[in-house]
Formats: sequence, structure tokens, C-alpha cells
Amino acid sequence: MFKRRPTEFAAPIGTLPCTDQGCRNETATACSYRDRRGRACEMAFCPEHWSMIGGIMYCRRHAGTISAMGPGTDPSALPELENRGPSLVSWVADEIGPEIEELLRGIARSTETVKTEPEVKVVFDHKRRRRWERSWKLIEPTGISLKVALTVNEDEDDALVDVRVNSNVIARGVPPWIARRRAGLGVGGQVDKDQRELFHRFFINHIAEEITAQRTADASLSA
Repeated sequence: MFKRRPTEFAAPIGTLPCTDQGCRNETATACSYRDRRGRACEMAFCPEHWSMIGGIMYCRRHAGTISAMGPGTDPSALPELENRGPSLVSWVADEIGPEIEELLRGIARSTETVKTEPEVKVVFDHKRRRRWERSWKLIEPTGISLKVALTVNEDEDDALVDVRVNSNVIARGVPPWIARRRAGLGVGGQVDKDQRELFHRFFINHIAEEITAQRTADASLSA
């Protein structure tokens, strides 16, 4: 029997001017993102410059937010329109995550396993203040024995990334590429690569020192 070919997804063509700098296309569609307050993103992009997630069109910034938190995220957990927190946490986590996993495997006891959270979650502190978090945990039969997390607080600079081991903030910093952009500086090539590596190494070194110190303290208490 003959079968029809499956219908391919056809990207919608809009009639708005594209927001991308220098683009003259008037085939743009408005970004579909709405923050937790119901405010809509006012950006519009043509097929050359938009980002699609699950057949839904977003601007690049908010596509990063949806990718970081997952398409099924409760709308009440989404950040304000201007907040880059979740996508930044996800970006840094993707860069240094494999090394964090390796560090945790290196100190894991025979009864512990490493668990990685693949998506950014919204977390509340004791004062009900929100932060976005992606974490790695050592799990034992009785629960979580150690947790490493990258977080961005909602009520602080949305480019300031905190590193937490259990409940302690052990390091924090603004990524160098964001700091340069804010200062109006343009650095590319090898300098950019070196600065990114220094930033990542700064976080990894602090994590390694802290988890080693905590394991040493645990061993002393149980001796």
C-alpha cells in the first residue's frame, strides 16, 4: 500500500519587522515568552533569527530560559522578562558540570551515587526569596549526603553566579564575557577563551577545596 509522507512542520511566517539589528525582513513573529506576571516579550524575529522550541517561537534570550528550565515548567516559576538567571546558570553548568561530577565520583563512598539535575529549578530560601539552581548530589540510602549547586538569586544581579556546597556559598562571580560587555570592551579570540577558562577554574578549584574539607571533617567526627 502507498503511504503519504508525513507532513513536515512548517514554520509560521509573520508580518512584523524583525528586531535583529540590521535585519530588514518583515516576516517576523512575536516571541511567545510570558513571564510569571503574564507580561509578554515585545521582541519579534524572522525565520533567520528566531529560535524554535517544541514548535514554539522565542527570541534567543527567552529560548535560553525555556531550554534551561524545560518546556513543561510551571509558568509561575519563570523569571521576569529581563532576567537571564536560569539561562546563565545552565550555560555555566554545562561548561563545568562534567568536572563537578568527576570530583563527586572521586570522593563518593561505596554506598553513595552521583545524581545530576539536568534542568534549572526555582528554589526558595527561608525568607521565600527565589533563586535559580542547577545541582549535583551525592545520594546515599538515607538521603542527600553532599550537594553542589550553581545559583543566581532573583533579587540580586542576574549575572552574579553563586557556587554552593550544601548550604554554604563558597564562591561567586560575574562571567568575564558579561563584565566586558557591560564595560563596553570587546575581547575575542584567545583572550576570551583564556578568561573563560580562568573563570571556570576559579569555581572548580573552590568546589574541590570545599568538598575535600567537608569530607575530612566528616571523617574526624566519625573517628
